[in-house]
Amino acid sequence: MHGADTTPAAANADDTLQLPDMQVAGGLSLKDFDLPPPSDLKAPDFSASDPFLKVQFPGQAVHDGVATGRATVGVSLDASGQPKDFLLIRYTQDYFGAALLEEARRRTYTVKQFKGAPIPSAFVFSYAFEPPPGMNAISNFEAASRRSEDVQGGVKFTYRPRNETELDGGKLVPTQIALPTLPRALVPQDGKPVRALVSFYVDEKGRVRLPNVESALSPQFTAAAIAALQQWAFKPPVIKGQPVLVHTMRAMTFREEGKK
Repeated sequence: MHGADTTPAAANADDTLQLPDMQVAGGLSLKDFDLPPPSDLKAPDFSASDPFLKVQFPGQAVHDGVATGRATVGVSLDASGQPKDFLLIRYTQDYFGAALLEEARRRTYTVKQFKGAPIPSAFVFSYAFEPPPGMNAISNFEAASRRSEDVQGGVKFTYRPRNETELDGGKLVPTQIALPTLPRALVPQDGKPVRALVSFYVDEKGRVRLPNVESALSPQFTAAAIAALQQWAFKPPVIKGQPVLVHTMRAMTFREEGKK
């Protein structure tokens, strides 16, 4: 699933991003969706001809005496594997995030496949920065940070996505919603609605970023679901009045073509 990120450098187990609790109307949950088995999926990745190399250690980190850092970046890929959007998701210090984002823009990628067919998707990956050769001394600030991480049981990210329930008001407020259409010839005979389980981020301006279909869906439906989701918009999410990045999920129901 989209929330289980690829880690191109050694990182702690607690670096794995997890999908948030699903926020949908109607009492739906994961059991209401068919999730694709791993055997049907080929995850997006870095191109074999353009491997993910060691990211340049930020000079500001050396200046500050910060020997290690973490960052996570997401890339939105179309059905040909071309990047359409980049999103900085979290970091321990902003310069580690900036370094990984810059590196991500230089990479080439392979497309996600479902049953051998290419589909648009989001690719999320983390990186653990290691100190450059010769940087043996650890500053008092870095030593204190490591002790704090040990006490708190994990890496402390100064910027990270938040769950929808943490927001002022407890939920995202949509300002624009679009539904994908279903050709009449493909409407199920049993009358059951066609739904997609989608995950996405909402940035500080209320824009949908890194839309991804999590449930099993045919390739043409996947593309339609993502195209519709890219038209969604929300009021800028805030916590205590401060803009934040949010990671959430929704159930999207297809609308029969020609019907409102």
